[in-house]
Amino acid sequence: MKKKVATIAALIISLGTLQGAFADDAWFHGHDRDHDGHWTYEEFKRAHHEWYKQHPGERRYKEEELRAEFDRLSAEHHGWVGPDDVRSWHRW
Repeated sequence: MKKKVATIAALIISLGTLQGAFADDAWFHGHDRDHDGHWTYEEFKRAHHEWYKQHPGERRYKEEELRAEFDRLSAEHHGWVGPDDVRSWHRW
């Protein structure tokens, strides 16, 4: 019985994680203005400003901090970040 309960608990946790990933993807794609699967810095910045509106108590990053994080996430310095890059930095 304990093993069955543990298995069910693990499944519930996995489903919660999966639901969170779908929510992350919906947030990302909702702010991907040109629908190319990546965010430019302007899309990145706009999404975070929207986040601040919905979460007024959260720490706000200064412009130079946001830019530094974008540059760090865009490891190849190609001028964009993908959903996995953003998800690794910011959990929505």
